[in-house]
Amino acid sequence: MSVQARQDNTNKTLIKSGETYVRNADIKQNAGRTTPLLPYTVMALNATSRLWVPFTSLVATNGESVPRGIYMGDTILAADLVAGNVEDKPILMGGCCTIDENMIVWDDDTLNEDSIVNPTNIEARTAREALAQASGIFFEDTIDISEFEN
Repeated sequence: MSVQARQDNTNKTLIKSGETYVRNADIKQNAGRTTPLLPYTVMALNATSRLWVPFTSLVATNGESVPRGIYMGDTILAADLVAGNVEDKPILMGGCCTIDENMIVWDDDTLNEDSIVNPTNIEARTAREALAQASGIFFEDTIDISEFEN
C-alpha cells in the first residue's frame, strides 16, 4: 500500500511588485529587549543617531514614532540587541512597491497599520499611510492559493 504525502512548495514573498530600495543599515541596541527581532518587522529611523529601531512608539520625538522601513534580514536574537548595535542588516527603505500585508510583523504586537503616528503633534495619519507617503511602500492584501486545495 502506497502512502500519499503532500509537500507545500509555495514560495511566499513579501515584495509583490514595483521597485525597491533595500540597503544595509545598523539597528540600535536595546538593553531591555527580551524577544527576537523578526524578519519583516516594521521599523522606524532615529533621526539623531541614524540607527533603525522597531516601530513601537507613537510619541517619540526623535523620529522613532513614524514607520520608515521594513527589516528584511534573518531573526536577530534578543541577546544580540541587548549586547549592542547590530550592524549591516538589510532594511527595505522605500522605492515604490507593494508588499504582502499578511507577512508584516508589528514588533511584539504593540502597534498596527491603523495606529495613528505622532498623535501629540496631530499628524493625523496611520502607520500604513506613513509608510506609503514617506517610503513609497504600499500594503496589498493577498490570498494564499494553496489554502484552497481541492
